[in-house]
Amino acid sequence: MATYFSGRKLLKDFSTLSSNRRTRIDWRISEEWRDIDEGTASNCGVEGTCTVEAANGISEKTLSTLKQVAGATLGLKDVLSLKYDVELSLGREVNWQVSKKSVKTFRIQPPKCGRCALTVYQLFRIYELTCSRKKWLSFDEEKWVKLSTRTVEERTNNHDAILDTVESDPACRCANPPPEPMFDGLMQLSFGTIGLRVPYRLTEAGLELRIDRQAVRIGGTDLPADGCEVEIDASLVPEPLRFLGKVEEAATLRGRMVYADETDAFSFDIPLIAEAELGAAVVAPDQLLR
Repeated sequence: MATYFSGRKLLKDFSTLSSNRRTRIDWRISEEWRDIDEGTASNCGVEGTCTVEAANGISEKTLSTLKQVAGATLGLKDVLSLKYDVELSLGREVNWQVSKKSVKTFRIQPPKCGRCALTVYQLFRIYELTCSRKKWLSFDEEKWVKLSTRTVEERTNNHDAILDTVESDPACRCANPPPEPMFDGLMQLSFGTIGLRVPYRLTEAGLELRIDRQAVRIGGTDLPADGCEVEIDASLVPEPLRFLGKVEEAATLRGRMVYADETDAFSFDIPLIAEAELGAAVVAPDQLLR
């Protein structure tokens, strides 16, 4: 279950030696989330669109590079042997199948006096491969000649989204704009390969999440610092994210809820509280607490 993080995160540094121990590949493998959507902001009740591309795996060019590294540099029979070595070192499965792409556009409907922006992210895995050859007639283990460094990428099947809906946008110039709900921070909801970050507020009854223009009230007054199990209707998840995660609208999603990192938009102190399982109830938009 992948959770969104900012920046690039190093997963592993390791080396692969050829059978004759004369050539070496130094690996530096990282992961980072990238914005993959197009045209997601709209305001003042004017319908907008969100276009996303579903693609998991690697490109033909990347596969060709990996085959060259496996065969020409390390003398391996095929790229599967190299893949196995990487998976063994990482302790996780990698997808080196050539990616099949599918593009789809979805409608985004903002509030009459506000705006709506959906940002969709995909987790990319970056492989930096440095090829080196050991000097001949040298018995020094450190005598390596650097040949080249290549970077290849894998698109994982992990996606995350953040939906920013504002009830009142000054640009709309509404005579009587609705008041804007107040929140304490962001909550991360993770359901297998998809995740969603949404605003939340603490109430006397527990937690209240804001997903688009719907309020989801969480039963219970406590939440462990490391999160808890949660269950929601898939219909609450933005359609582009359901498309990328291959989730049916009528499905029920079971996953984990944790406090998200602080952001510029939400500056708050996370309370240290605790409980096990929480249930969710959807509240009509006009029942949102302000």
